[in-house]
Amino acid sequence: MKTSAELTLVCADERVAGSLASVLAPDNSEVPRGLKVAMRSAGRRLEFKSDAESTSTAISTVLAVLKDAALFQEVWLLSRGKDA
Repeated sequence: MKTSAELTLVCADERVAGSLASVLAPDNSEVPRGLKVAMRSAGRRLEFKSDAESTSTAISTVLAVLKDAALFQEVWLLSRGKDA
């Protein structure tokens, strides 16, 4: 069964969205066979789509993005100090 999962993240502003997009952009490693991942940036929104041959792969891909985004948020807030 093929499965698609979509995730939209809304950032504080376009600059933060750009920083998050650069952190979440795929590196040079290969994705598993049967998995397609796409990211689109629009203003302060980041949209992710995962298409996979299995439901668990599509969901685990989106969960990995959420975990990385949460880590980015923690580091971003810590780097802002008391202004956050």
